[in-house]
Amino acid sequence: MVGVLSRVGEALCRTIGPQCEVVIHDLADMEHSIVWIMGTVTERKVGGCMTSKGLSLVRSGDTQDNYNYTTRTRSGKMVNSSLVFVREKNGRPVIGVEINFDTSPFVAFRHTLEGLTEPDEAYDFHDAFIDDAPQMLETMLRQAVGLTGKPVPQMSKAERLRVVQILDEAGAFELRKAVPAVASYLGVTRFTIHNYLNEIREGAPGDSVGGDGG
Repeated sequence: MVGVLSRVGEALCRTIGPQCEVVIHDLADMEHSIVWIMGTVTERKVGGCMTSKGLSLVRSGDTQDNYNYTTRTRSGKMVNSSLVFVREKNGRPVIGVEINFDTSPFVAFRHTLEGLTEPDEAYDFHDAFIDDAPQMLETMLRQAVGLTGKPVPQMSKAERLRVVQILDEAGAFELRKAVPAVASYLGVTRFTIHNYLNEIREGAPGDSVGGDGG
């Protein structure tokens, strides 16, 4: 299947040109999901991981195809992306095909014509393309902690629980080493993180965020 998809991906890239990139993900290994890539738009390589958007979709089970959403790369390129899923006969998604188109040159040209200095397109900073799973996790952690407005040592249990909930919804725990990494970052035990996840996934985090135990 990957062989057929890669041929289609190559045809797409060669037809559209250097602004296009196609990435094939094996969903059996979310930490090293990239099994084929052509193009340099997001500067990733084989063995890299999915974006946080992809991780979030797989975690939530919402694996409907996503078309033409906008984000940015770490180097500042504005990218229009689509992510489609290939399924087995039982409906389980097994492969993700990601198409990225670098719109930066066209946006810059348009802004030159309009006399603007800053792009006004909406983009998802949380979905910045990162090739390395630990680096992806660290970025997600910093963003989640930043939403609480407090440094980690000053966070209450409710705030730590909220960080774990944000990470869980974003698909961070699809990465194999997420639990120990999050525990270390928040200064708690792995057991505590597992307890937080149990509270969240049971659908009653509101009953526990008011306390400060754990």
